[in-house]
Amino acid sequence: MKALKDICAAPAPWLTAPGSRQGIIVSSRIRLARNLQGRKFRRCLDSREQEELVQTLLPLVSQQVDWSDPLAQRMDELTQSERLALVERHLASSELTTAGTGAGIVLRPDQLASVMINEEDHIRIQVLHADCHLSTCLDQACAIDRQLQDLGWAFHQQYGYLTSCPTNLGTGMRASVMLHLPVLADSKQLGQVLRGLGKLHMTIRGLHGEGSDADGHFYQVSNQRTLGLTEDDIIHQLMEAVDDIVTHEEMLREVTLERQRYHIEDRVWRAWGLLQHARRIGNSEALEHLSWLRLGVGSALLPESLWTILDFLILAIQRAHLQLRDDTALDGGRRDQLRAALIREHLSRVHL
Repeated sequence: MKALKDICAAPAPWLTAPGSRQGIIVSSRIRLARNLQGRKFRRCLDSREQEELVQTLLPLVSQQVDWSDPLAQRMDELTQSERLALVERHLASSELTTAGTGAGIVLRPDQLASVMINEEDHIRIQVLHADCHLSTCLDQACAIDRQLQDLGWAFHQQYGYLTSCPTNLGTGMRASVMLHLPVLADSKQLGQVLRGLGKLHMTIRGLHGEGSDADGHFYQVSNQRTLGLTEDDIIHQLMEAVDDIVTHEEMLREVTLERQRYHIEDRVWRAWGLLQHARRIGNSEALEHLSWLRLGVGSALLPESLWTILDFLILAIQRAHLQLRDDTALDGGRRDQLRAALIREHLSRVHL
């Protein structure tokens, strides 16, 4: 599909700025879960009912959102690579892209908002932004919510918005912030942070959310519950947790650069040398080395001009993005060659 291929060839707007606090804070996201009044939850629908729902909702959502030229797409009309690219780009969840028939998505052309249809809930509204702008994300998500409210949301006076998963009851909101934590991960202190998050009803996941690995030392921190809390409560609690984690990472960076500077410099320059010369490289290994380069920029060891290149490569080297760049089917070996070549091409533009 040409429109989606073009989207995946461009930099992601939510990943085009260095973020704040040495690039530790990468991006922020708000998701709102909504279900239709009088309808069974998606997991209770048979295939015919799911098909009926997506046929009804896909055009309605496209018409009611206040976007210029929204891209409406059924999941079963996309190739496997196109579906996976949506996940890699954080525009859709793995659950939506593996739902098969009866699922769809409406994308805002600037890639900062999407509406998923028949994911875990009938409707999932999502807004993304670079850096930490949860309040802005919430304002925009609520605006989309209001544009779609004539669909008739399932709402209970005591429990709030009714959702498929009980942990989303109430506001139906999941707020998350993506963080880059290479020194915390390398120091083996992340377990201590995880234990503290659990007590605060927060959770931490990998680069692509639930069930994914923290490739490149990227982590998503999000709230675990919504019942009994307002949207502002959730954002306030999440930001307290995020601030604590970021402070840990900042302090560790400062101490390590002061006491073990050669350790950081060695990791950064080894990564630079390997990526400049490797002829084949896997995704996880590439993200590991790009992570150390990102730390190098955040620590003023490498020029700031690298920010844009590194954040572009983080998405561009992933499996589906590479496949969409090539018209032929790629096996693992050829994909690793293309990944290495793409990295060399972009890093060669930087003069140290």
